[in-house]
Amino acid sequence: MCEFCVKHGEGKKWYLNAKNYSSDLLSDVGRFKYVKDSFYLLDGVYNNHFRVLNYLPLAVPVLGSFVRKVIKQMFMYDHWGQVVPIEDVTKILDFTNSITRAPCICRKITTGKEKRMCFFVSLDPGKIGIAEIIDKSFFGAPDMTKFEKVDKGWAADFMRESETSGAFHTIWTLKTPFIGAICNCDASTGCIPMKMYKKRAPIMFRAEYIAKIIEESCIGCQNCIKICPFAAIGFNKKNRKAYILPKRCYGCGICRTMCKKNSIFLQDRDAMSVAKKYGKNL
Repeated sequence: MCEFCVKHGEGKKWYLNAKNYSSDLLSDVGRFKYVKDSFYLLDGVYNNHFRVLNYLPLAVPVLGSFVRKVIKQMFMYDHWGQVVPIEDVTKILDFTNSITRAPCICRKITTGKEKRMCFFVSLDPGKIGIAEIIDKSFFGAPDMTKFEKVDKGWAADFMRESETSGAFHTIWTLKTPFIGAICNCDASTGCIPMKMYKKRAPIMFRAEYIAKIIEESCIGCQNCIKICPFAAIGFNKKNRKAYILPKRCYGCGICRTMCKKNSIFLQDRDAMSVAKKYGKNL
């Protein structure tokens, strides 16, 4: 288990530690101000980040590595994510007491369109997490009509269904270790984490898992290859079987959704030596 997980997870997966979702953390004056100010600044700040990224020497062996390290440290302190398979999403939903579906900030910034793919979560049943303190005008509305209180079952079903269109699940901190949201990211609709990933400057951990394909039952349909957002599945033309590329796999598990024979499962990342050695980050 990585140092980050030990520090925030108390010996277990850090995102399954209920303390990291607590109202006590959100009530911190510094964090409260950070969350509120972020929604006023996001549009300009993130667009500036993308413009700057085009000119950063990320491909230069030594200098590029240093720049990526700086980006990683900056985001880990303020706004960090991790890929989480649907099984762990449901565990998170089980111990949270308030779930609110909201427009995705990434898609709003990069496409100008609102798509309700994010979920704010809170341990306080009487509140809707950070949705109560954000700048509503950012979404073009002065009220709360674009924030929907939903129950755990509905949220879980929505996220399962989103996998069929290529979305994978991520949790996000707001001044680490406070976790305020679960998002459904993808590679095709303006997702900021995926844009950063493609720039070789990831701002999220891989999942605690890695996919494995049962070769005997794989029929070579290649549906898993088409849906994988990380290009982590290869195809052997000789035996007509798909296989996992462990150094690329983020363990999101959405490939399972498209497998006709249920030939794909997730195993603990630490159980696979190659994936463990490679770690959770690029």
